Amino acid sequence: MREILINEPAFVRSFSCTGGACRDHCCKGWQITLDKQTVKKYTTSKDFTIRTIAEQSIDIVKKSQQDWGIVKFSPLTGNCPYFDEDRLCRVQKSMGAQALSHTCSMFPRSNRVYKAEIQHSLNISCPEVASIIFSDADAMRFSERVVLQDKFNNANPISAQNKLLNLFCLSLIDFVETDVETGLYATIKFLMFIEKVETIDDASLVEIENAYAVLAGQLQSGEMKQELAALSTDKKVKVSLVLLMQDFFRKKATTRGSGVLNYYIDYLLHALFAQQDAGLEEKITAIENAWQEIVLPSFEESGFAIKNFILYKFWQNNFPNYQSVPPLRALYMIVAEYYFIKLLASACAKHKGSIERDDLVNIVYSFHSLSQHNKALTETFYGHIESVRSGDDLSMIHLLG
Repeated sequence: MREILINEPAFVRSFSCTGGACRDHCCKGWQITLDKQTVKKYTTSKDFTIRTIAEQSIDIVKKSQQDWGIVKFSPLTGNCPYFDEDRLCRVQKSMGAQALSHTCSMFPRSNRVYKAEIQHSLNISCPEVASIIFSDADAMRFSERVVLQDKFNNANPISAQNKLLNLFCLSLIDFVETDVETGLYATIKFLMFIEKVETIDDASLVEIENAYAVLAGQLQSGEMKQELAALSTDKKVKVSLVLLMQDFFRKKATTRGSGVLNYYIDYLLHALFAQQDAGLEEKITAIENAWQEIVLPSFEESGFAIKNFILYKFWQNNFPNYQSVPPLRALYMIVAEYYFIKLLASACAKHKGSIERDDLVNIVYSFHSLSQHNKALTETFYGHIESVRSGDDLSMIHLLG
């Protein structure tokens, strides 16, 4: 028997699908591919409804044993044909969870599989996942356990260096409470140091650990916060990013989460364009003030909420260990996402004079439903906002001030 390490944050263990009570169910907006065995299971089911729907709503493509059929969703509602009047899955009701397609049985779960380790996570485009992240102080507390398997996983071994870099970045954010901007600024400086290291090996890890210790000390002493506050920022970078990102979402076809996200984008557009009494840069500043004056005080008793979100992004993306994206570029994308989400929440708070945790949950899950529901969508989204970066990853510093 082989020992396999399971590494996961607490929100993975505490998650439970809310089923019919979900505020925005996940039985729409997918392309569900079925393997040959599952297609046969549905088309020959003893349940008349299951069998009839399969005959009418599964296109047989026979591309491979794993890609044998595709489920056709309703052109009117966008829902899966097996989504019933109780807002539940007919397949699971009638045939059990083991009869679900791979996509349906996995979502919102995701795993990184290595030879002797599996890292668990959940997709925050699920409203219940977002709710846990923002409501549970311990959501991003990690635990490890060992399970026994007959053999090791058919995957590459985990890189000890990459795992340590991820832990360093998580720890820099964990040093702060609501002031995640300072934690992100410290992460920028940490990555700038790493870029100077030619090869990350046991010898250079000592230098990296020393650099991390200095940055951690500056976070704890308040020196890092003072340094960030002293920097002058270019409001034009903020305006360009906001206009580009809202344009991306407003032009997307209607799908799961789009109505919710557009509801909050409308608040943002109202704050920016309803009156012509000031320029866009001044209006951005006024919206940002609502973050300090309304949003953060509203989460004073749950100051962990915003920090949990950044910790989640680092864990979910195995930051900074991207295969084809430099670490600073990867951080730029995370900072850009955070800034836009922050501005949506602030515009809502400015308009209503208050904000609820549900607003934050709605903004975050719908944002990720439309930007990172799958790999292709994520690449399209990141490509869209690449122009704002203008070849300068460090321009993200302007989004932190």
